[in-house]
Amino acid sequence: MTDKMFKGEVNLDQWLDRHHVKRVRTMATDLDGFALGKYCAREKFTKGLPIGHNLADVALGSDSESTPHLGFWHSFRRSVLGDIALTPDLSTLVPDGQDPDLGQVICDFTFLDGRPISLCPRTKLKQQVQKLDDLGLSVKCTFELEFFLYDNSFDDAERKQYQNLSPVGASPLQTIYLLKDSFRAVTFMNHVLSRLEAYGIPWEAWNDENGMGQIELNLVPVEPVVMADRVVRAKQIIFETAVEQGLSTTFMAHPQPGFSNGMHIHHSLLRAGDPQFYDDGAPKNRSQLLRHWLAGLVTTMPATVSYLCPSVNSYRRLREFAAPPVTATWGEENKSTGIRLICDGPKTARIEHRVGAGDLNPYHALAAILAGGLTGLAAKQEPPPEFTDLAWGIPASVERLPSDIMTAAKTLEACDALKQELVAEDVEYWIKSRRHEWMTFHRAGNDPDSPVPGLWEFQRYFAAS
Repeated sequence: MTDKMFKGEVNLDQWLDRHHVKRVRTMATDLDGFALGKYCAREKFTKGLPIGHNLADVALGSDSESTPHLGFWHSFRRSVLGDIALTPDLSTLVPDGQDPDLGQVICDFTFLDGRPISLCPRTKLKQQVQKLDDLGLSVKCTFELEFFLYDNSFDDAERKQYQNLSPVGASPLQTIYLLKDSFRAVTFMNHVLSRLEAYGIPWEAWNDENGMGQIELNLVPVEPVVMADRVVRAKQIIFETAVEQGLSTTFMAHPQPGFSNGMHIHHSLLRAGDPQFYDDGAPKNRSQLLRHWLAGLVTTMPATVSYLCPSVNSYRRLREFAAPPVTATWGEENKSTGIRLICDGPKTARIEHRVGAGDLNPYHALAAILAGGLTGLAAKQEPPPEFTDLAWGIPASVERLPSDIMTAAKTLEACDALKQELVAEDVEYWIKSRRHEWMTFHRAGNDPDSPVPGLWEFQRYFAAS
């Protein structure tokens, strides 16, 4: 429950005593969104505060197999392999809820003296939130988490080379909202929800989603950094629960034929707590702020794809008539466009960004979206015409989203507006990391045009995503 979280109102040692914490697990995400950290003895954890503990700088400077980036560099790294710090955000410290002796805390990558590293995904999101705060604006947002659940354990899935796995469900068909499928997952999901509640993470609903064995989980909206923290924790909880129950799960975007895993992001802007997207005196109730913000999102959408679809596998999801968007379009209550606008009332008006893949890094995704919106506010842009038809199978004159990781990186590289918002050096490093991922994929002999993922993709993304 949220009242168990450490809020700084009591002495830390007293809080640790009250919750019987003997060990603390630190957690941060690398560039790819994978959770990293250490299990620290309580004394080690408290003695290291406020800066935290050290870890190798390759944690923020390597690929998803922990191969260091040596062919390109970032200014946060020394000329030799060195250390950086994992600095705890004590406002996120919470008892584990499963292990009675364990506490959990979210961290930022920092220099050894505690200065922030702008390449850190969580810090990157904080930068965008601060820019909005400087404008007197705040954000409320939430994610829709989609993942596949299998009756096979992770070890069994690996032995089978991730082929012919058994999705959890009652029907062999690709159904949606089928309660018989949901019931097969109830035991698993009840445990997940209990752990979410123990972490103080409120949820709204979950259901059987379109793919065989696919589940969608919706979280209660909150401010961006807190929401991204909750997504990272929810994914870890889902993984750990699967391990404990002899099952396997994956947020890999496209692990099997048919529908894929996405991660749609809903958000709205507020000023002094009041929603700002709805204006009953404006055409179609769309406020000027909404129009400028929406214009920035649409204009930068192709460039943000690199952050929203970070892996080679992410792009197997972006197919015509397969549910994800493939065009840089927007429309009110149009789920085939890249951006769906909901503007039916002052309290519910919001934007659903539908491009994101299930394997995205939530800090990066939100930072990129907010940066895009900020470019629209700064330029006082007006959005392109609303797309009122089905946005699949349409003429080539309508701008398509990048269809592979390299095209996405090149599109981001050409977007000066996003580079300015997200810090040019950090964006350039990210682009080089995506090129590295693409080259690693090809060096392993993989085929980007294959209709199904290869073993390399499963080994790299299935468990880690």
